[in-house]
Amino acid sequence: MDRLGGGASFPEDLGLRNLETLEDLGDSLRRLRRRYARRRSDALLSYRYLAEKTGYAHGVIGGYFSGKVLPPPDKLDVIVVLLGADSAERLAFAAARDAIEERRRRPSESASGSAPGAGGAHGNGGTPSPGAVRTPTPAAAASSYLYDLLTRPGRYRTQWRSLLVPGKGAVDAIAEVIARSLADRGAEDADQDPVKLRGRVSRALAGNSPDTVLSSATLNWFADAFDIAPDDADRLRFLHAGSSSIRYVRGDAQETDLPIFDAPPARHRTVDLREYHYLGPDGLPVQHRTDQIIEATEDGLDRYTYMVDTNMLTLDVQTGGVPGLPYQLRARDGNVYHSIDILLERPLARGGTAVLNYTTTFRYEEAPPTEMRRVFRRKVDKFLLWIHFHPDMIPSKLWWAEWNGVVNSSITHREPVALNSSNEAHRFLEGGVEHAVVGFYWEW
Repeated sequence: MDRLGGGASFPEDLGLRNLETLEDLGDSLRRLRRRYARRRSDALLSYRYLAEKTGYAHGVIGGYFSGKVLPPPDKLDVIVVLLGADSAERLAFAAARDAIEERRRRPSESASGSAPGAGGAHGNGGTPSPGAVRTPTPAAAASSYLYDLLTRPGRYRTQWRSLLVPGKGAVDAIAEVIARSLADRGAEDADQDPVKLRGRVSRALAGNSPDTVLSSATLNWFADAFDIAPDDADRLRFLHAGSSSIRYVRGDAQETDLPIFDAPPARHRTVDLREYHYLGPDGLPVQHRTDQIIEATEDGLDRYTYMVDTNMLTLDVQTGGVPGLPYQLRARDGNVYHSIDILLERPLARGGTAVLNYTTTFRYEEAPPTEMRRVFRRKVDKFLLWIHFHPDMIPSKLWWAEWNGVVNSSITHREPVALNSSNEAHRFLEGGVEHAVVGFYWEW
């Protein structure tokens, strides 16, 4: 047995004695999971099972065990107890977790420039330079995401908009929601001076600004006052903690500063691509999940570039890599693309494969076209596109279609599609797809 401060003891086989980094914490959690399976003479508990038992998101659980996401203290304790940790081990996990957080918050470490991959090579083999994008601090990234949550259509915005009064703005109304929440809960901060509270709220929502101040306590105020959903709250806390597994994309470079680039030669091919698209009660895209298998076509493939034509999103990588910093590119056709290099867990030799699972959360300020299209310049061996409509917003008509291009294009083929009883539809192309634009479009 090894000793921990306070008289706690724990077995060596969990690796707790030498636990120093986030990766070490993930390793210890995986050891605990394996030990639990051995003791029960059963299979490992799946991340999906743990997610169901704890109520946490499946991707978040995976982030904890892969050593990419630092779990909040309460969630870490729930998980280790579920996996049979005794009281000494619980204390050891908690102490190690707090020590990791403390090291990450030290000025000497937190001011250490950019993450790996910032300004790095384009995932398909080229080396374009990123645009002039300011690197947000963790607090600024969380602040920007919090601002988007509160201002996009939905129940969060409804709460404060109902409190708007002439002569006062959104910040005043948001501060009023928080003040009422503090009073209802009998919190020690319930007697906050209204002027000071408004200032605190204003600084918390300042985004990527030198004036941004967003503490963990203030973040908890917002989460409690607006009853922020678990998935949204997790993303906020991960961004605030500087988690390496999630990137908030809010491009702020001027288009004139963006480099011209041509599509570089491919360094990989996609063996299997499964995409799941979710729309919300307002008919706007909410989330898009991607499961992808890529195969290196040359030695040394170390990243996959995720590229989209909107900056209103958050990218959360659950499996296969870590997202680098976002950057922008302008193609020769004038289109601006927002890109993130997903840095693979290890470089691939030619013929090697990697499995990527990542989730895109959208925050559209205005309705995009009523379609979900996918552009394929190169061959994908197998492709699935699945779409789900919210029961409050069902399309009157839905089609599967093919287009003859991206810009100023027209439909060359279409066929009507019926939703199933769960308001879902899908199309599976077992033979793959290449040099095509395909997807769903609909009418309300």
